Amino acid sequence: MKIISKFKNRLKVDKELSLFLIILLIIGIISGSIFASILNNSDKILISEHLNTFLTSIENNNLDYITSFKNNIVSEILFTIIIWLLGISIIGLPIIIIMYFSSNFILGFTVGSIITTFKLKGCLFALIYVFPSEILKILAQILLVMYSMSFSFKLLYSVIKKKNIDFKLMINKYLIILVICIIVNIITSLYNTFLLPKIIKSLITFIR
Repeated sequence: MKIISKFKNRLKVDKELSLFLIILLIIGIISGSIFASILNNSDKILISEHLNTFLTSIENNNLDYITSFKNNIVSEILFTIIIWLLGISIIGLPIIIIMYFSSNFILGFTVGSIITTFKLKGCLFALIYVFPSEILKILAQILLVMYSMSFSFKLLYSVIKKKNIDFKLMINKYLIILVICIIVNIITSLYNTFLLPKIIKSLITFIR
């Protein structure tokens, strides 16, 4: 009965934390999309030029795939490792939340900018951009942030209550989460660098 009770409590905590992260995800994406739509005309023109330059590079096969992949994979893995390390420190909680929100805000801003620039045709562009790599990244981020925050909460609880915890068991499980997220980082970076441009190129005439 004690084991079942602990399991139920664990599910309740995870459910509440997951709900909080999903709400924060939605708020971040919506905020980013709204921000993209209320920019002044000069900023919108700059973004439009940037997006059209990107499409032209894809159309003319002028992308530097190796450099792009290196930049992509480094930024993704660095983001993952920073959040993972912050989870080990009690004071890292607010920074984890800010980083998670910022990541979703940027996604919302990117999607909003695409739709603002290309109007209805931009919906297809945005759909291609989001599915499946960004969805996979979001799921991995939620998993990482949930475990990072949970790890911090447990450390905080052990300090306040002065109770011992099985740190070795916790860190082993936490390392598995890190490995899973890094694998996702590699897969999405490969997709975004080498496959996504080819998909966009095949539909570029419709997007424009």
